[in-house]
Amino acid sequence: MIEHGEQMRTALLLIGFNRVEYFNETLTSLEANPEAHDCDLHVYLDGGPKANQQALRKRIDASTFENITVVAREENWGIGRNLIDARRTLFDQQNYDRVLLFEDDMVLAPSYVATLLNMMDWSIEYNDIGTVMAYNINHDAAEIQASQTNEVIATNRHFWGYGMAKSVWDDIKSVVYEFEQRYLTDVAYADRSHRSIRWRFIRSVAKKGRIERPGNSLVPESILTAPFSTFPYKCPTSQDAITALALWRHGYARLTTRVSRAKYVGQEGFSFSPESFEKMGFGKQNTLELSELNTAPDTFTLTLEGADGTPLKPGRYV
Repeated sequence: MIEHGEQMRTALLLIGFNRVEYFNETLTSLEANPEAHDCDLHVYLDGGPKANQQALRKRIDASTFENITVVAREENWGIGRNLIDARRTLFDQQNYDRVLLFEDDMVLAPSYVATLLNMMDWSIEYNDIGTVMAYNINHDAAEIQASQTNEVIATNRHFWGYGMAKSVWDDIKSVVYEFEQRYLTDVAYADRSHRSIRWRFIRSVAKKGRIERPGNSLVPESILTAPFSTFPYKCPTSQDAITALALWRHGYARLTTRVSRAKYVGQEGFSFSPESFEKMGFGKQNTLELSELNTAPDTFTLTLEGADGTPLKPGRYV
């Protein structure tokens, strides 16, 4: 186990496929994070006839990052296999202590990476923190958000710009690898069996319940919600969804900052259209001015209630 003060090997993982404009926005904002340049950047580019690796490589070659490792798939792996294999490589084979994962559709504040690293350092004394993010949709007015900058909340939100430690991955990877073996091997990601994933895989894991983690926990059980019910009708079947399920099963909570230090811009993509973007609330992200969020908190407070006393209990995975 990594102790306070020990030097941690940290990898940044950036995913790309064919959305060159989004990829450029994400990489440009990542370059503006000073602490990012102290980490190793790994870029995983999916392949296939719809890929645009040439344009993405041109942007990577112009990056201010040094010694970037690029993995370019010759065939189309699909985002599920691509992300699972990237984590297997970085954690299992290259033994990074922690990985910060970014898809190609977020614009980051200059303090995003520092905030994640500080959250991971702060939460190391607790045994129940699986992932940390600094992305959230906060509808509070700007003056209220200004007083919330060091607050964190429990979340079941979709994964964007998150950090995970190797010790957590080691606990949950068996669930993720079983999903990969059963549903992604020799099958196009878009053709995976959604019904079987929901009713045979997700339901079977959900019915087993949550393993109680011994030791010093941060997030009380009263504020936790399982990402899926035992009747997972129409729930997501992505590798991110399975990661959320595996974290919950193994007793981990997920944290995000109450004030978002990023803006999601992916209106067009594998799982999104402008219509779904608006339907899911991304058109009303109400972020503070990202360029002004230059300083990362170094200590955090878990907030359990809103200003009106309503419990900040996360809903199901979305």
